[in-house]
Amino acid sequence: MKSMPDLNNRPLSVMHRISSRLQRLKAAAGRRKQNNQGIFIFSHEQGSALVLVMFIALLFTLLGVTVLSAAVGGAQRAETRKFDVQTLHLAEKTLEKTVATMTAKLEEKVMESRDFGRQELDNRIDAYLAALKNNPDELLPVNTNLSEADGRILDVDYDRVMENGQLVNYKVMLTAEAEVNGVQRELEQEIVFDTFPDFLKYTLGSEGNVYLNGSPQITGNIYAGNKLYIQDMAEYRYQASERIMRSEPFELTGEAHVQSLDGVIYTQNGQSETAGKLDEQQRSWNNMIPLNRIKIKNQKKFVQVNVTESFIDKVEESLNFQSGGSLRNSIRNSLKGGNLGAFLRGYPAQYDAPDQPVKPDVPDVEGEALDDAAIPEDLSPEEQEEWRLQQEQRRAEWEERKRLWEEYRELIRRFTEPQRSFVFKGDLDVDGAELKGIRTQPGSWYVVDGNVKIDNYTDEPIVISANMLITGSLEIRGKVQLNSTIFVLGTGLGEGSYAALVEDASIDGLGVVLSKGSILINRFDAFQNTAQELNAFFYTDESAELYGVGSIFTLHGGFFAKKELTVNAVRGNAAPGSGDIQIDAGSGLVRFQASYDENVYESQAGALPRVNQISVRVGNIRLK
Repeated sequence: MKSMPDLNNRPLSVMHRISSRLQRLKAAAGRRKQNNQGIFIFSHEQGSALVLVMFIALLFTLLGVTVLSAAVGGAQRAETRKFDVQTLHLAEKTLEKTVATMTAKLEEKVMESRDFGRQELDNRIDAYLAALKNNPDELLPVNTNLSEADGRILDVDYDRVMENGQLVNYKVMLTAEAEVNGVQRELEQEIVFDTFPDFLKYTLGSEGNVYLNGSPQITGNIYAGNKLYIQDMAEYRYQASERIMRSEPFELTGEAHVQSLDGVIYTQNGQSETAGKLDEQQRSWNNMIPLNRIKIKNQKKFVQVNVTESFIDKVEESLNFQSGGSLRNSIRNSLKGGNLGAFLRGYPAQYDAPDQPVKPDVPDVEGEALDDAAIPEDLSPEEQEEWRLQQEQRRAEWEERKRLWEEYRELIRRFTEPQRSFVFKGDLDVDGAELKGIRTQPGSWYVVDGNVKIDNYTDEPIVISANMLITGSLEIRGKVQLNSTIFVLGTGLGEGSYAALVEDASIDGLGVVLSKGSILINRFDAFQNTAQELNAFFYTDESAELYGVGSIFTLHGGFFAKKELTVNAVRGNAAPGSGDIQIDAGSGLVRFQASYDENVYESQAGALPRVNQISVRVGNIRLK
């Protein structure tokens, strides 16, 4: 049997190492214990809680710093956004105030120049806008209650818009800058000023009520200074009886400029309702104008025209004087006294005033050759002398006829192509035979102190390229090319007291007829299914009625009445009946069409009437 080693006899170093190892094993065993699954876990964790607390504290510190940083950044962004919005509002306010200031100043220029011609007004407006262009600091900055806020105009870019040598409008581009607490924004906006009446901006309209009955077709904008009535029944007169006829659809391609939604009244199937009430009740009727195409335009902002004062304006301009009120009063008094022609004859340097051409009552020598044959030699001396005297007499007669016809042709030329402004006292007939048209030089006027009848029986159109001032009435018939502006002061023509009558006429070109009295557009043979087109703008200081029932109406331009405008129209081929007009609605023929042409500003800018207030068109605001 093997004996056990004697530990006591081991060397001291070995005993020391064994003792140290036993102590380490014992310490390790005390630090752990075995769980039920045989996995050892620490039973002594002194110091680990401190590490965990420090880690959590660090985590929350980082989270707090992040939240704080986000909160501060959000506040800064919100503050910056607030300043940004304030800056935009301040820049918009600066533009609005500037436009209002400029408009008020230009209104003063208009009022100051009311006793002067258009040229003087244009010069004053030009001087004011040019001064702003060179020194925009004259437009004072906008004051606000905000601290460290400033709004000002940086730049005024101004141009005179010319067409065909005539001033059309004044175009201004404003650039505004605003700054709030260091945040800056620049906005720009285009403003267009002109001194033309608003009626030229509409296809149809009235400063009073507008009645659109039945099924007219309208392309362009319409205006009602009081109320706009739209109904599905056309009213007309046939065989001395008042009648009505249902017809639809009513068509408007454009906008309706009215005073309010309650000022638009629809009538269908005998029931009436306003656009405002239908919108409030979320109801819809057939042929309604969409709400987004109904625009509110206050009548106070409507730029009116005064036909009589505009007439005086043009006479004054034609005299090339700027003597102010004294000249205007003289012109006004001559109109009242019925002697404008005699008054203007007193200015021979400005006005040509020939007598009316009278056709010679002798044959025209044009194309006729004078016989200059030699004296026959077989005649006696007495017979030769007699033959010579007869030849001289024939030559004298021929020369006299030639002189008479040359004078007549010169008078015709002076009547039809005057080299300066023209005045004629009496009634003038332009028939297309002798007076085949009228043309004047730019800037001159053709004044007739009497009535004018343009009555063309030829196949070629009569060309009227003369701006005319007529103290009496105007009649237009047949083919006419109208490239002018005509003012008519007469108040009575025929039973209806019409100042202007357009009857069985076909008008080409793009002219403007402004009448102090009523205007009648009519056809002798009403029951036609092909339209004669009228290319013109018409304005009357009175009421007007337009029909497309038995007649057919096609207007390319516009028609405006100061008082009331009524349109009655149906659709289909028309024929006279025993008791009523017979309408074949199945054909769908549009018997009333009116469309707008904005080129009137370019073609007639120099002759259009001046108004007593400035017209302002404001463009969209753009961020620069």
